[in-house]
Amino acid sequence: MSLCAECFNNGDHTGHDFNMFRSQAGGACDCGDSNVMRDSGFCRRHRLRTGENVPSIPRDLLLMSEMVLPRFILCIIQYLRDGYIEPAERDLQKVLQQLEPQITFLEELTKMGGAMRTVLTKILTNQQTYKELSMGKEDNLYAKKNYDKYLSALKNSDLVSVEEKNQSAAADIAVGAEGGAGAMVLLGTEDQDGGQSVGQRKRVKLSSSTKDPYIIDSLKHKCFLEELLFWTIKFEFPQKMVTFLLNMLPDQDYKITFTKTFVQHYAFIMKTLMKSHESDTMSNRIVHISVQLFSNEELARHMTEECQLLDIMVTVLLYMMESCLIKSELQGLWLFKQSCVRLQSLRDCLV
Repeated sequence: MSLCAECFNNGDHTGHDFNMFRSQAGGACDCGDSNVMRDSGFCRRHRLRTGENVPSIPRDLLLMSEMVLPRFILCIIQYLRDGYIEPAERDLQKVLQQLEPQITFLEELTKMGGAMRTVLTKILTNQQTYKELSMGKEDNLYAKKNYDKYLSALKNSDLVSVEEKNQSAAADIAVGAEGGAGAMVLLGTEDQDGGQSVGQRKRVKLSSSTKDPYIIDSLKHKCFLEELLFWTIKFEFPQKMVTFLLNMLPDQDYKITFTKTFVQHYAFIMKTLMKSHESDTMSNRIVHISVQLFSNEELARHMTEECQLLDIMVTVLLYMMESCLIKSELQGLWLFKQSCVRLQSLRDCLV
């Protein structure tokens, strides 16, 4: 649970035992959300407003924002597409520094209140707007080349290792048959006797029986929010971007969609984290986002039931543990391998 300073100071904390830290990564105040805390714990301001009809903002007042912001967000995404080069040559910090004023502007918009956050949510999650603006028209050469860069980055971000990319077409077909259409897969090999090689993985489906096809279409983006999170991961969770994404969480529609998108990209986040040279910083920001999202019991349950959250988390954890195994005769390694086997058994129970 997270509270802003204003709500905390206006609440009744008699007899409470609490720990306080000031987040530098932004976030959403949970005061007023009955899914996270009891109504009796609300501050005076939120307690008074509970059940009241809040007047709506005149639509004419928001028309300009609705017209301008889709193209403003598109410009940010196009800049991220142009600025990203694969690891050997990239300078992520330089790209992000040049984009800082635009991200700061979006962050300021989130502080203007619920009406502006609602406008941003509609723009970020509107699939038709994304389709019309992001792909580029036939007569716009820059937009087409820019979109091709996005497709190239997307192709290079799958979860198949370099070795498996060079396998035969027949093997690729087998992967598709076992993983399901659009499913993320983590691949490995087996010994000739059928046993699993140390440090390698059998083929694992991250989402085999999910009820929500939205999650199965892994890394197949349908709105600005999904691609924006994709680039946030690619650029290893820059602080400004994380702050903007978290500051939008008070909008419930955004919170649900963003959580689904986060789960959708969970395996990709793991892959990026394992390659990062700043893994401590990146992991701290991932944890901060996770705490903000899954402190809501109802939302966490929904992600577990509809989006196979536990299945994905256990599979990712299993892969990360097994990827660092080395051959050894030490007893400690045997125990570690047994832990991996137990994780695999747990995952099989969840599927």
